[in-house]
Amino acid sequence: MTAKIRPHFKGFPLLMMLVLLVGMVMPTMGVMAQAGSVAAVNTGRLNVRTGPGVQFKSVTSIPYNTTITLIGRASKGVWVQVQLASGQQGWVNSTLIRTYADLSLLPITYNSDAPPPPTTDVPPPTYPLPGTPTYYVVKAGDDLKTIAARYGTTWQILASVNGLSNANYIYPGQRLLIAYSAPVPSQPVPQPSAGTHVVKAGETLASIAALYGTSPSTLAAVNGITNVNLVYAGQVLKIPAAPRYYTVQAGDTLATIATKYGVTIQSLVTANNITNINLVKTGQKLLIP
Repeated sequence: MTAKIRPHFKGFPLLMMLVLLVGMVMPTMGVMAQAGSVAAVNTGRLNVRTGPGVQFKSVTSIPYNTTITLIGRASKGVWVQVQLASGQQGWVNSTLIRTYADLSLLPITYNSDAPPPPTTDVPPPTYPLPGTPTYYVVKAGDDLKTIAARYGTTWQILASVNGLSNANYIYPGQRLLIAYSAPVPSQPVPQPSAGTHVVKAGETLASIAALYGTSPSTLAAVNGITNVNLVYAGQVLKIPAAPRYYTVQAGDTLATIATKYGVTIQSLVTANNITNINLVKTGQKLLIP
């Protein structure tokens, strides 16, 4: 009698369960590649910005291995929109995170062809009225180039009119004159030359000193006179050059004053005990060496 061969189905239930499991997992993997997927920070600290790019302001930074939720992506580039555990949303560079999600499946939540907004509120350029000096007070983070661009001038002109020996060094609180042309060097004011005076009958050292805008003691010192009350008719006295003074006008700097009188900035600083070469005040009286 021939034995009947029966099919072996012992492994069939296990195979069916595996097929069903794969069928359930595959759609889940598709979902995991979309909004709601999780990722982890893969760098020391990750900046979270207001938009997809470094031109956008950073709102916070999160440490390594922090878990974030993916929301969307930019239409171009590597930036993705995320949500933090606190509920705060922002944008991060996807090359600095790790995830099993297919980022190309995330919904586009930013059109990269749209121009980005400015990162800071930059006031419009201010142009002074003719004859009216305009000043700018330096703030933290300013540099001469950005200040010049804001007012439609050049950093070279600002450095020149403000007497800046180092255009890379300005400090918060510093007051800068805004100008649109460099000062034109003028002919130096000639220094009064020293001369002589022949004493006339009835003259005294005091009257001669007043005549030349100096003092009796100065005349005595220059001429080796030991008794300021004794001069005689016919005596030849040396007259020293009278000291020169300049009253600072609006818009003046040490550089422009030095150029006008044909002296150096350092000589003005020394003669007037100036501690800040970038600060002279309108109405200030300066000795011209």
